[in-house]
Amino acid sequence: MLFLEVHETYNPIEASLVKAKLNDDNIPFTVSGDFDISYSMEAFNTTLSRMALKRPIKFFVPEQYFEIAKVSINTDNSSMLNDEFEY
Repeated sequence: MLFLEVHETYNPIEASLVKAKLNDDNIPFTVSGDFDISYSMEAFNTTLSRMALKRPIKFFVPEQYFEIAKVSINTDNSSMLNDEFEY
């Protein structure tokens, strides 16, 4: 089975969101670089530190799920902004 890279980020929080979206849509995936590099120093698990160390987090999906995964990752399903706020 051929896996294609569908997304790359240096941001651990964004990576968690991508994982959640793919899991919610039942899309099989694998991740590389998603290790906590903060074991030696907490500052290393920031976006800037990952960029400096060239440690991206990459997501791979089977070829047949590639287009579906792209849509899933780039679709915002949150309802936070749909609420009417009273001031």
